Amino acid sequence: MKKMHAALEKLRSAFAEFEAAIAETELPLQIEKNVPTTRTAQRIATLFNRRLTTPWSVPEIKAFKACGMIADADLEIVERYYASERAKGDNGFHRRALETFLNNWRGELDKAREFAKVAPKGWAQDSTLKAKEL
Repeated sequence: MKKMHAALEKLRSAFAEFEAAIAETELPLQIEKNVPTTRTAQRIATLFNRRLTTPWSVPEIKAFKACGMIADADLEIVERYYASERAKGDNGFHRRALETFLNNWRGELDKAREFAKVAPKGWAQDSTLKAKEL
């Protein structure tokens, strides 16, 4: 359980560092082509330990757009599921490539929801974490 919390805290920390860097920057950031610009895309990139300045490939962008609107609550459940599975190391059952994850978004969400049903009370069932808190 401690490993799951540590992995989730790592995600939160990465977003906090990014937002702090943006707040300290006086000049407007130059946005490269194909970098994740939406909050949802940035959260997904961070989920796969991608720098937010790393451009996505055309197939990754296409797969992301094919996912449609991803609700914050759904993404939160998937983030918690992935934190739990990654805490298991190589034995964790999770996607390791961004494009594959995006192509199988519905299946990953279903797995995360099933995880939420059996996870300790309050772990994945309570989606109180707001995007701004990251």
